[in-house]
Amino acid sequence: MNKYEKTKNQSWTEDLARDGSALLTKGNSVTLYFEGDEVFAAMCHEIAAAKVFVNLEMYMFLSDGVGRMIADALSVKSGRGVPVRVVYDAIGSAEADEGMFEEMTKAGVQVEIFWPVAPWRKRSGILGRNHRKNLIIDGRVAFTGGMNLGEVWSGKYAEKSWRDTHVKLEGPAAAACQHFFKEAWKKVGGDAPEEECFYRLDRPGEGESDCVVVGGSGFSKRKAIRRLYSKGFTAATRKVVMTVPYFVPPKRVLDIMRRRSLEGLEMQVLVPQNSDVALADWLREGLYSSLMDDGIKFYEYRGRVLHAKSMIFDDRLAVVGSANFDYLSISMNWELGIVVDDPAIVRQLMDQFKRDLECSEAVDWDWAESRPWWRRAFAWIGAAMIRKL
Repeated sequence: MNKYEKTKNQSWTEDLARDGSALLTKGNSVTLYFEGDEVFAAMCHEIAAAKVFVNLEMYMFLSDGVGRMIADALSVKSGRGVPVRVVYDAIGSAEADEGMFEEMTKAGVQVEIFWPVAPWRKRSGILGRNHRKNLIIDGRVAFTGGMNLGEVWSGKYAEKSWRDTHVKLEGPAAAACQHFFKEAWKKVGGDAPEEECFYRLDRPGEGESDCVVVGGSGFSKRKAIRRLYSKGFTAATRKVVMTVPYFVPPKRVLDIMRRRSLEGLEMQVLVPQNSDVALADWLREGLYSSLMDDGIKFYEYRGRVLHAKSMIFDDRLAVVGSANFDYLSISMNWELGIVVDDPAIVRQLMDQFKRDLECSEAVDWDWAESRPWWRRAFAWIGAAMIRKL
């Protein structure tokens, strides 16, 4: 990468941090995970090692084998006198057994529900869900990304666990994740956490990765995630590689992608042929023709359920987080995204992208011939709707 490209990359990542919806941190150690069991084992290990606090905000905290394993780890740590706080989303965790959260509360864990769907209750709502997967231990280490707490992410429980991407952050980026957790904790009415983080935001750690932690906080900071994507597409000079489970972005982001592709920026997008949300697949397919006309290349993943959310800009910067590439995540939900400036992390993500392509097929102009007529009809209607958003 030449000097101009490096300066441009630094400029847009620094721009993200100017309005308080993103925090620039230096000297982090970053570990990528592509399998859930490895993440859950690492989480349990770090929770057991906690000395000051453990804070968790989770969209889907299920009461199955994985969820109860984490719940037990949190309860044990709370029983030993370490403050433990949990925020779980009312819709994302709707299938969970309330008894699990009651047991955690009895063990001393401070448990709060994010926006129950009950108008008669204080702090209730429907739109603007807490879609984050954010675990912070002592302000020393944090986990975030696409994996919720549930068996579908575990090879021990699921015959074919979901393909996802998660990240562990050690360094001041963990303190940044704690900063955004405090926003969620305040939103649900919790008392402000008083514990100090092991790392400080204004001091670099000893790792090799500089990270920008971006926190989309519902309607109040709804532009944070959109700005992350828009600035990334605008600043890229050669190539953008994306892996996303849903491709239904708002018109403003689509327009930037179209413009940059027509200007010669190479864009490769990996999506599932059939995700866990059929409607999102139909909407995405309605965009194929026009975006392919503009030069954007699509690949459909045919392996396990694809739930990963990652991007690579110019083989230099990587983005991993909870935000889907859809209207809800970009404009409404509470999300967390990590921009990593580290060539080693970029290479790992690129290697995984290439492995995923081995289970994928390029979308060609005759893609519609393999879809039933009603699915093509939904795609056409959906594309018309997206152009209005």
